[in-house]
Amino acid sequence: MSLLAILISLILKKLLPPMHRLRSFAWITSYCHWIHARLASHRHGIASLLIIILLPLIGIASVQYLLNDLLVFLGFIFSIIVLTYSLGPKDKRQRAHEYLDAEERGDKDNAESILQDIVSCTTPAPLPEDKPSRTRALIECVLIQTHEQLLAILFWFVILGPMGAVLYRLTVELQQAGQRSGEATETGDAEFHAAVIRLHYVLAWIPGRLTALSYAVMGSFVHALHAWQNASQEEEMDTNNNTNPQIHHLLLRIGQAALQFDKHPLQDDSLHNDAIRETLDLCGRSLVAWITVLALMTLAGWAS
Repeated sequence: MSLLAILISLILKKLLPPMHRLRSFAWITSYCHWIHARLASHRHGIASLLIIILLPLIGIASVQYLLNDLLVFLGFIFSIIVLTYSLGPKDKRQRAHEYLDAEERGDKDNAESILQDIVSCTTPAPLPEDKPSRTRALIECVLIQTHEQLLAILFWFVILGPMGAVLYRLTVELQQAGQRSGEATETGDAEFHAAVIRLHYVLAWIPGRLTALSYAVMGSFVHALHAWQNASQEEEMDTNNNTNPQIHHLLLRIGQAALQFDKHPLQDDSLHNDAIRETLDLCGRSLVAWITVLALMTLAGWAS
């Protein structure tokens, strides 16, 4: 059932763009402020994070249980709705395709707007002026967000069902909200942000390495394996840069090595869009590999 739910959700995400506005996570910031206001002076990092995370998860688990008790098909439909919501909105890979289309049409203003929207999650600063830096920023965002917005959510959906998908997406949104707000000025804010980073690191540890492995297998495996061996000495998170956790470094290093960008840096401006397309193709092949493995596990009876 997990495989079928994933396939249907991916199709809905692709074919129903009007649903994007219904899949916004903009409520996260207001929700966090509301919880923190109720906790007042008792606001501690781990405690407030647990409350913020557990309330939606308990609600989802309750609805899932009641629907499964009434009719399994209703529980299946609910799983699809929750997963589709967790996967959106603003798929960075789809936005990257829109950016390439705008570039080909010569629509510079639209391309600039799309690029800013794509890289804002990883590069809050203004866009660099030179083309190589812009291309590099877009490629890095696609490699990271394929994991954060797609593959890791699918992983936790298979493990924990709808609760797993929402758990991971909530954690990602909370982490990005902390990045957008800048450095925390209050002790409670700093503790809360540190707790979010630790939770994200724990949840991303396994799917992050599976994503990196899929990049390696679907790209240049020899180059990626060499890069992974070098990265084995950097297992701990970079405590001096909490906004860019160690798992992101691994994804970037393996993804770029699999694409051989580290060995063949882009020099010709005409090749930049080709590099973006190669990155999108690698991420697409990685998704196909995940679906194939899940299908084989389902046929073998190892996954439901």
